Amino acid sequence: MPNPNGGLGALVTSLKGFVTEILSSRGFVITERDPFLLAKKGEVEVAICLIGAGEEKLLPAFLDSVKRFKGKKLVVSIIPVPEIPPERLDGDLIIWDREALEQEIGRTHLEKLVGDSDRGLVDELVADDYPRLMTQADVRKLEGAEVGERIVRPTIDSRDVKEIGLRTVGGFRQKLELVPYYIFDYTCPLYQGDKLVGEEEGRLGVNALTKRVEPWNDALEIVYSLEQDHRKGKPAFDEEFAKGLAMKEVVRLHTSEREVVRDEGHVTITEKKTVAPRLDDVHIEGKGILYLPIWCVEGIHGVMIINAGTGKIVSEDFYRI
Repeated sequence: MPNPNGGLGALVTSLKGFVTEILSSRGFVITERDPFLLAKKGEVEVAICLIGAGEEKLLPAFLDSVKRFKGKKLVVSIIPVPEIPPERLDGDLIIWDREALEQEIGRTHLEKLVGDSDRGLVDELVADDYPRLMTQADVRKLEGAEVGERIVRPTIDSRDVKEIGLRTVGGFRQKLELVPYYIFDYTCPLYQGDKLVGEEEGRLGVNALTKRVEPWNDALEIVYSLEQDHRKGKPAFDEEFAKGLAMKEVVRLHTSEREVVRDEGHVTITEKKTVAPRLDDVHIEGKGILYLPIWCVEGIHGVMIINAGTGKIVSEDFYRI
């Protein structure tokens, strides 16, 4: 936190950490530039004032120090924002109150969990026309959205999610995301040395945003549209790349050590031998893309991800301002 008497000694470490995490998620590099923080991304520079409890006097000191600053000025306050005289307001001054900060923390943590990016208040720092106007292409995408996509049927609705969120992270905002998965069926012979000892088969899903490979439940019910408002993620890589990830996972899943007992006269010998598929012998068949609906819940205590297809909590990330 900037100190009007010089230095950053009054900085609340958690607040500085939150703001650094948020801006770093959009590619900004943060440095300390007495008496404020400086965030830089390419040609964009942002001077930042952090205001905590009892630090109302930091704002006028900050405004004085950035009179000739050519970039954006960001004030982040976890207390009611002190009043700014009209003559000191300008088009490059941006205010984040506690609610805005919580919103950006939630967005940042959800992006880490989901592996996809969403628009946030940080984009205002680099955009010339924020909020961005919709183009005709955007309108066409909305008009034809989600028609014919294969989607795992959600088993919980927004009311269920609201109740779960309130009980856990103090949820105040929720949204439904469709995460794309490349689905593969596989078979693989198992070898112990040069000896064929068995065969395995199964189905895997490759998260097309995070590259994570997971066993896939083929009993999940599929639908082709959703009435609930949602956002559909776009795969970050193609099916061929996903196939390579799936084949390596097949080898990892089915590689194990087994004990082999041999009786040699008066001596019994126990050995451990590796049983594994050979990568080149893994047969894999692509089944296309399925979309897994997940509920992303933001709350005053953290964020959580709920698999809407099963109703299970996938992950929880708690924080406190």
